[in-house]
Amino acid sequence: MLSIAHIVIDPKVAEALLYLFSVVATLALIYLIRIHIAYKMAKNRHRDPLGWVLLSLFVSALLTWIILLIAGDAKK
Repeated sequence: MLSIAHIVIDPKVAEALLYLFSVVATLALIYLIRIHIAYKMAKNRHRDPLGWVLLSLFVSALLTWIILLIAGDAKK
């Protein structure tokens, strides 16, 4: 005879897990927005988007955006 195990979770633990999940999801969304802004700024200025996205991830998104604004459009 097969028995199905039931997992019982304390409501406070479930609430804490839900809170943790929402914090992680919010941080992931913020990182995606940072990546998207750096990508679009670099692409609009005819620069390599991958390099600028990596720079914004490893250094600072705000600093990268300022540098892109100062650097302006790439010369073709």
